[in-house]
Amino acid sequence: MYASFHALFIFFTIVNFIYFLYIAIHVVGWISLPVSLLSNFTPKTKITVVISARNEEGTIQKCLNAISAQTYPATLIEIIVVDDHSSDKTKEVAEKTLSQINIVSKCISKLESIHGKKSAITEAIKNSSGELIVVTDADCWSNNKWLSTIEAEYQKSGAYMLYGPVQIICGNSFLERFQSLELDGFSLLSGAGLKIGVPLLCSGANIAYTRKLFNDVEGFKGIDNNPTGDDVLLMFKVHKKYPNKISFVKSRDALVSTSAHSSLNGFLLQRIRWGSKGLYSKNFANSFVSILVFSSNLFSVIAILVMLVWIKLYPILMLALGIKVVADLLLLFCATHFFNREKRLWIFPVAELVTMLYISCVGMASNFLSYSWKGRQYKRPV
Repeated sequence: MYASFHALFIFFTIVNFIYFLYIAIHVVGWISLPVSLLSNFTPKTKITVVISARNEEGTIQKCLNAISAQTYPATLIEIIVVDDHSSDKTKEVAEKTLSQINIVSKCISKLESIHGKKSAITEAIKNSSGELIVVTDADCWSNNKWLSTIEAEYQKSGAYMLYGPVQIICGNSFLERFQSLELDGFSLLSGAGLKIGVPLLCSGANIAYTRKLFNDVEGFKGIDNNPTGDDVLLMFKVHKKYPNKISFVKSRDALVSTSAHSSLNGFLLQRIRWGSKGLYSKNFANSFVSILVFSSNLFSVIAILVMLVWIKLYPILMLALGIKVVADLLLLFCATHFFNREKRLWIFPVAELVTMLYISCVGMASNFLSYSWKGRQYKRPV
């Protein structure tokens, strides 16, 4: 048995070395990715901001007020809020807030065709007049230069699709700080993946594409069997057809902010939902990286448990674990440095152990468990 474990953990070391190379390549890609600047920029594109909202009466006002405070000319902005059958006062709050801001807007609701974020976005685009569709979530708020930075990159790059970073504004709890640190890393991987030609991550809270592109790729057709994936799965479709027409908006001015989940249950359900996207992606690189990340974390948990029993395996297990820890620390250091949040790294030692455990659990759960989202229950993928 000792020999079997020894061979297994040699394999574990190889897996973590590949994982280290994956992270290192992305860090180099991130460093070489140019920062999006607003210099020599003249706003000229009509932008439609689309917000799909379901049961967000407590956040929709802040979201809309942030859009009304944009430095981008109000005459070039259109806001479309789609109420996805909310059971609270989301529609009423949205309509009242929209009536108080000096931007052309509309609130769409009570349509039977709307059931979920994808159908809500599709309906909004049908009713839009903007050349560039910018999508965000009702529980998010943006920097006041958000739209200007996106449009400047749109002009400069000639991209058909753009997406930017998302940050979590957290409280003092470990869970909230953990989510904030993790999302910083996701933002780096989002931009770096695009730079190296293998984009695997983006966020529907901060994504833009031309109306022409959306119609050209037939919207969410072919990926509408999953309630989520309005961001990553759509990006995969676009990248397959127009691999050189996607751009990441690398700028603090392009940040969109949201709040952390305050409960462990909410956090886990969100991660299970995110994990379910990979089951529908039909993207080899995404599947490979998902397996790599899952394997690295699962083996790490097993290794720590084995170290409690077989002292002779310490050298190889510590080497394998060290490779993974260095990779994750490198990733998060570069991410937090760019966003001026290095102080968050003080929780890294504990956060790394939590990451190993939760990714192992969520990786398995996303393949077998149903989950709830916005008050709706969704069956596990089949």
